[in-house]
Amino acid sequence: MSGATALLLVDCQEDYFARAGLQPPREALIAAIAAALEAARAKNWPIVHIRTRVAADGSDAMPHRRGAPEAVAGTAGAEAPADLREEAGEPVFTKRFFSAFDAVGLEQELQARGVERLVIAGVHSHACIQATALDAYTRGFEVIIGEDLVGSYDPAHAAQALRWLDGKAAKVQASAAILGGAVGPWRHFNPCDVDEQLFEVATSSPQSVAEETGRLRASKGLPLADRTAALKAWHDRLHSNRDKWVEALVRDLGKPRGDAEGEVAYGLGLLAHVAATLEDEETSGDREVRYRPFGIAGLITPWNNPFAIPVAKLAPALGFGNSALWKPALPGSRIANLLHDSLADAGLGDRVALVTGNGSTGQAVLANADFVSFTGSVPVGRLIVAEAGRRAIPVQAELGGSNAAIVDASADLDEAAADLASAIFSFAGQRCTAIRRVLVLDAIHDAFVDRLVAEVERLRIGDPSDPQIQVGPVIDKARQRDFLGMAAGKILTGDNVPAHVSASGCWVRPTLLADLPPSHPLLTGEVFGPVAAIIRVPDLAAAIAAHNATDMGLVGALYSQDQQSEARFLVSAEAGILSINRARPPFSAEGPFLGWKASGHGPPEHGRWNRDFYARAQAIYRE
Repeated sequence: MSGATALLLVDCQEDYFARAGLQPPREALIAAIAAALEAARAKNWPIVHIRTRVAADGSDAMPHRRGAPEAVAGTAGAEAPADLREEAGEPVFTKRFFSAFDAVGLEQELQARGVERLVIAGVHSHACIQATALDAYTRGFEVIIGEDLVGSYDPAHAAQALRWLDGKAAKVQASAAILGGAVGPWRHFNPCDVDEQLFEVATSSPQSVAEETGRLRASKGLPLADRTAALKAWHDRLHSNRDKWVEALVRDLGKPRGDAEGEVAYGLGLLAHVAATLEDEETSGDREVRYRPFGIAGLITPWNNPFAIPVAKLAPALGFGNSALWKPALPGSRIANLLHDSLADAGLGDRVALVTGNGSTGQAVLANADFVSFTGSVPVGRLIVAEAGRRAIPVQAELGGSNAAIVDASADLDEAAADLASAIFSFAGQRCTAIRRVLVLDAIHDAFVDRLVAEVERLRIGDPSDPQIQVGPVIDKARQRDFLGMAAGKILTGDNVPAHVSASGCWVRPTLLADLPPSHPLLTGEVFGPVAAIIRVPDLAAAIAAHNATDMGLVGALYSQDQQSEARFLVSAEAGILSINRARPPFSAEGPFLGWKASGHGPPEHGRWNRDFYARAQAIYRE
């Protein structure tokens, strides 16, 4: 087409970006759209803003939203984030329903500017973006949807919608392809010194992921003995450089040295156990069972444990004869590159393709892998499980937790308070297994809370390279703002930036909150940071009920000296991992790591359970 290309921003308003479960997360999505907006302005494209407007009384909201209207005129929620506001000459149209073309005058504006091609960005992919794309298509526009420029709070539904639109009513493309690379590479800031430490990470395109898949499929398999020897060699290389890995975790993530040392030791233990226990055949009577590789494992790993979790997935994937497409989270990319180099040193580098990037890279991994192991958030995990189900491939998902600890009237209050303070706030609470909710029986509530607050205020906050430090910074400024804005009810301690640390870092003082409203994020989902809730309960039965009153179920803990209380807890607590008198158990390389309910899907990780996922059984009977 020879006509103009316009950028159409749909519902880029605070209320819609604030939806729980938004994927990509609010800050990342706004940053991507802002970069595209800047690039489009540089190209002199027409820019058109479409916003929903609802009357103050909610009377003209869509019928299904009248009970809780959004984007109400005159409220902050109806406004665009600062980075996405219109400039002079950029018209703003308002709509009531889903499609942008519900806005009076939009079609005439586009025609007057000679627009024949629309690039659509905004929210939500499964609703207003889909409706806008279909209406634009019926009006004869060429429609392009920026796959990293749209988001949804229902990512599984959104992925289905975009997949259906692509090649029919629209093209779904990465913003770099649409804008000629103008959006640029991803950038990650060191959480300890955001003004100086900066590195860039290139994004792997879906085409490059497909090419890597072809290379992996062409590679030859290795006998069990060779695989075992290679894993042991990898372990030896990692172990001999363990100080380097500790320093990398401190440098890139702001992980306190003690936690970094613990992560490296845990990862090495998992690798050693896999190397020592590999077997791909067993015989019993006239039955022979062989364990055969699946093919290409898609491994998607998080940023908070960028050494231990990749090692824990790569070791069994390679040990059972598979190859791997590995996509690390962007903040862990530099460590991922170092790990990939170490695999090459051990003779395993050609069995692993390291691909980096955002959601489009993850989608490419899902499209090409034969089975998938993912560790991350519940919303993304549900999207991955849905896509794996569509392709009918095995999937293992270890997801988040709204973990709870119960403090019984018989507990040793001093020991419980000291243990919980560390378990909640180590690595600034950026662990899926961190306790988020502390359920305290009424009989000892005040006495225990006084002790816990005192222990939390004694935690040492500061430079994570100092071996004495227990709490470092959070991973980025966006999360710092989220955590500092989370206070509600009663603040027992925290909710501020420590006075003795650098203002440029991403610091949040460990925060305890009480008397929270039922809708607070700590009570409804996972808060991945240094914030926890104290909840008063009348008795153990109410405590267990509150423990289970979430759709997650990763870790549960009980502090008690009473055997009957312990027995009741172990029978009734709904979590994959239970712990008594210790909120941060010493996870074993031989034991299963798993979540119940929304916290997990598929077989557990580690130990003998690795073979259940990374190999497929084949029964052989002989005469």
